[in-house]
Amino acid sequence: MQSPLDIHSDRHVKTMFAHAFAMLPAGLRKADFVRNCWLGVALMSALGANAQQVQSGIHPYATIGQSYDDNLFRLSDNNPGYGGVRSDRYTQLQAGLLVNETLGRQTVKFQANASRVKFEHFTQLDYNGKDAQVEWDWQLGNRLQGTAGMMYAQVLAPYTDVLTSERNLRVQRDEFATARWSFHPSWRATLGYTRDVYSYDLTSQAYNNRTVGAGMLGIDYLASTGSSVGVRVDQIRSRYDILRSISGRMIDAGNDQNDVKLDIDWRVTPITSVQFLGGWAKRKHVYFTERDSSGFNAKLKAATSMDGQLGLNGAIWREFVAVESSVASYATQTGVSANLFWNLTSKLQATGEGRVERRAYSGLLVSATTLDVSDRNRRFSLGLIYMPLNKLQVSTSVFEETRTGLASLVLGNGNYRAKGISLNVNVQY
Repeated sequence: MQSPLDIHSDRHVKTMFAHAFAMLPAGLRKADFVRNCWLGVALMSALGANAQQVQSGIHPYATIGQSYDDNLFRLSDNNPGYGGVRSDRYTQLQAGLLVNETLGRQTVKFQANASRVKFEHFTQLDYNGKDAQVEWDWQLGNRLQGTAGMMYAQVLAPYTDVLTSERNLRVQRDEFATARWSFHPSWRATLGYTRDVYSYDLTSQAYNNRTVGAGMLGIDYLASTGSSVGVRVDQIRSRYDILRSISGRMIDAGNDQNDVKLDIDWRVTPITSVQFLGGWAKRKHVYFTERDSSGFNAKLKAATSMDGQLGLNGAIWREFVAVESSVASYATQTGVSANLFWNLTSKLQATGEGRVERRAYSGLLVSATTLDVSDRNRRFSLGLIYMPLNKLQVSTSVFEETRTGLASLVLGNGNYRAKGISLNVNVQY
């Protein structure tokens, strides 16, 4: 499970991407496969613009995109689909506003957009999406600074671990704040807090309604090279709104997690960086304490750039993650990912992405079996981004995704393979 500073750092990345397009939803570790086509293109397009920072002022934008997915609901390979249909095409229209204002040492960023997604066959999934985020980067004097903000997102929830063709909108509301105190030229203390609330409009999925609150305290040594090393202590508390029925008993699926981690940010060269965040994590449950677990959680990330034309970043990790399921409450996830960005010309960029992860499930009904309830997920994508004008981008992307393992049968719809393609056009003023 992500700790506050991880979440805060991810939000900064998403805000940077929003400066090129729309905000990508926070959290997550689980891919929203139904929306991944056009969101993936938006992400790559943002990177295609070299993640350029938006100038101060008000900037409207609009996007139109069309996608095709040959296995929209992530059904098993031998499942003929709903009414004999597995695939669908869908169109997404989006309009939004970016505001970036700096007053002295204070910077306020605001982003909001509305979207309309229409499906060609499964029209019951048509929905209006809404996203908004406000972030205040504050500074008091020369030693105290931080960030505070809120985020709201309404999107279509993933179908990876549920078997239904009904529309299921997920609303996420986040509040976050961090404060950093440079009490010495070489030392910095950090305090952070975040609160995330998730709710689902489909009654059968209401058991996933939950609130996740987390706090963090850290101290870092700052080297003159820009590198840093420190220690972090995290506390994460998850509580569900609805009790779950397990073997005729109503239980609370809530849990608490405490982490102690080493935090390293190594600036190897001006264009190469390595980040490590890892240590011991202990997870305790409100009910069925035999599900309690502990172990080593860590994530290692690296990024580099070559001659301004080729960019590469990657990560490997092992961590506890939440699972939206009625038979498991969390999973131990291990994975590896890599992303490549290649500027073919001044107006054309190629992108590639690969991600492989294994999830070993625990909690609720899964804890009652001795079987290895796990799965392996693979996703690969290729894309092209063309910028005929400074304010206009045309992007396309193809992907392939697979899921195998016993967990895909127990929790999801079975072993599956999915492929898709997307085309997006974006204008930003």
